[in-house]
Amino acid sequence: MLDNELIKNYEKSLNQKYNAICFDIDGTLTEINSTKIDSRVLPKLATLLKKHIPVVFITGRGETGLNDFVKDIAYDLKKKYGVTNKQLLRMYALTNDGARFFTTDKNSDVLFDVSKYISSPKQLEELEKLDEKINELLTNKKLNKYCKITHSKDLKDGTLINIRVAIKTNQKAIVELISNSINELIKNEKCDGLNLTLGIHEGTQILQIGTAQKSMAIEMAEKNIGIPKDSMLRVGDCGNKDGNDYSMLNCPQGFSVDKISGETNSCFPIINDDGKILKGVDATILLLNKAKLLPTICLEHATEKEYTKEYSRVEKAMSLGKNKTIIAFNKMINDKFEVIDGINALYDHSSGSVKIPMYEWIAIDDNNALKTFWSKQNDNTLCYSMYDNENLLLRGPEVYYYFLANRLHDENTNVDITSKEMVIDWLYNNKTFYLEALQVINSITKINDLSDIKMVLGIIDNIRNYLLILLNQQIINRNPNKNELINLEKVNDNTLISQIYNNLIIVDMLMGNISFNLNNIINLKDIKTLLTNVIAITEEFTYIFHQSIEKENYSKDFRAYREIDNFAENFITCYLTMKKDDEIINKGICGLSYGGIELPIIMKSINQKIEEVSILKFNKGVTGYSKKQSLNLRFFNIYELGGLIQDGVDNKKYILLDDNLLTGKTMQIALTSLYDVGIDVDKVVVVRYPGVNRISQMFMPNHGAIDYRNFFDFIQGLYFSSPYSWKDPNSSNLYEDSLGVFDLNRRKILECIVKNGNYSKNSEVAYVKKR
Repeated sequence: MLDNELIKNYEKSLNQKYNAICFDIDGTLTEINSTKIDSRVLPKLATLLKKHIPVVFITGRGETGLNDFVKDIAYDLKKKYGVTNKQLLRMYALTNDGARFFTTDKNSDVLFDVSKYISSPKQLEELEKLDEKINELLTNKKLNKYCKITHSKDLKDGTLINIRVAIKTNQKAIVELISNSINELIKNEKCDGLNLTLGIHEGTQILQIGTAQKSMAIEMAEKNIGIPKDSMLRVGDCGNKDGNDYSMLNCPQGFSVDKISGETNSCFPIINDDGKILKGVDATILLLNKAKLLPTICLEHATEKEYTKEYSRVEKAMSLGKNKTIIAFNKMINDKFEVIDGINALYDHSSGSVKIPMYEWIAIDDNNALKTFWSKQNDNTLCYSMYDNENLLLRGPEVYYYFLANRLHDENTNVDITSKEMVIDWLYNNKTFYLEALQVINSITKINDLSDIKMVLGIIDNIRNYLLILLNQQIINRNPNKNELINLEKVNDNTLISQIYNNLIIVDMLMGNISFNLNNIINLKDIKTLLTNVIAITEEFTYIFHQSIEKENYSKDFRAYREIDNFAENFITCYLTMKKDDEIINKGICGLSYGGIELPIIMKSINQKIEEVSILKFNKGVTGYSKKQSLNLRFFNIYELGGLIQDGVDNKKYILLDDNLLTGKTMQIALTSLYDVGIDVDKVVVVRYPGVNRISQMFMPNHGAIDYRNFFDFIQGLYFSSPYSWKDPNSSNLYEDSLGVFDLNRRKILECIVKNGNYSKNSEVAYVKKR
């Protein structure tokens, strides 16, 4: 009869999240009384590696035994189960019960060609001295006839790493006598760095005297891999107190497929649904079917100095690589718009706005209807556009940046207040903008030149931002207290969400063609239809909003600012992601509200065959930057925070998309949430990568550092850099530099609004001017 407390703790441990798995080999993965890997294990290992989950093998075997193991599995993993060389890099090995740690060089075709000692030089010296005395001890006690002594040595330099005593009898008294005698010898010789364990190899009991403990070796492996401490599932077969797996299984994440310690909160047996304890590979497979194993992209226990060095190399490679990747897109824009700076000549690098150089703007005929539209002023300040130092930006403080320029800002608390009156003004301004734009489009018969194309593109860009803000507001207020995964393709056609979504697809198709299609000719009829649709959406939204219950603050509902709202960067990332993935139409694509809300819609605009275009939205228990940082990822469970409503979701394989990535916690929570509801995340796609200038933030308490080793594999995209400031040591703010800046792009926009002069005296803009 199984102990009730044991069953309770067993189930609790199974419900924890694990980011890697560590297997003992012999008796855990092998056929009975054999060193051959059970064939049923291989597809399970392949699945783990393909799901980006690190797999660690820990064994009493030495280097020769490890080589035999590699020969046993590598060919089948690659040829039968399609595991790539890159996926094999997620395999690690600890030999001699953890004395050495083996990894694979990323440029090598040979598995486990890199190793380092976990054991100290002193421990290895103690082992060498003890070796001479063991044979003498067994001979003197006339026990040598029951024993066969072998050694495990470093194949390169002959360093002794492990002494094995194979006991050629099953007589319990003799086994105990041999074990006790060697243990006493270790104590008498004061070999504090050595330990003795008992294991089984091909049915023979083996005493091993070595320098390592498996528990310490696994902790070291977790640190080297970079996963959170205690997030590695541990599986062995000799969990009894003198067994060679005891130290690694004596914890809540330890499971034994044979001998157990008898504790109720560690070294759990494997229990099937009928309450029967399973053994051997049968137990291993059952555990793999039940355990919650998922990849981690957020490193919570990395070493800052080591991380910084390696990340700097990765960032350099990204910086060089992205220029080669986007060269074709730059050429398209250069050829079409007769410029030399590619996307940065059409879209402002800092804000993402469509821009017209001042010299070009001045040269446009003052009677041009589009120029008159963009030149509109109130009280001698521009409404729909604004200048920076060199260009006219086709985004202005009365429409695009209305909330930044007008909402109330408390600099001491950093709280922003958006009132209902402000929202109504914003809606009115937008409707006016679209009515006037429609009037202009109706007044012209053709697009005359490149400047006209840019000005029409600017109108569509404003529509895009406006509809994205409305879509986000509709989604977060649909079920404000619920976590939701919403397939926009299945939302009722009569809803505002559906209308906004369908028009956003049109917007993205138009912007993609205008920007990157050399032969595209703007059809004014399409622009008129779009503007008419947006005016109708505005009227319906305004009516509904007037009827809604008033809130004190709408700042969360109507986002004032998107970190870098650059259509070109988002489009290029989506396009290149889809080009690399032939199976994308068979997967769900999901953007994170709020930052990634546009990305799946752009993908849909590129490929109309995609059937699941979803948004993942969290409730108040999960949202908020500081709240996310405080969540314990290992124990995070979406069901404990309200569950996850799935609306119109059928696919079980998803791609997650977001605009920026820093600590990785937000994306990890999203990844974990989908896992909790049975959805496998195939890959993560992010537009912009953080620079080394924000590493100090990554290593703040309760934060995390993005796992750069997953870049270009599990984490894709990363073609553009994030616009974050360097947090200097003189800053007193957690996230801002000494000038009060976190987001460099936001600062530029605020400064442009200051120069334009169209803003509220109590807004964030006013505080920037004071500084």
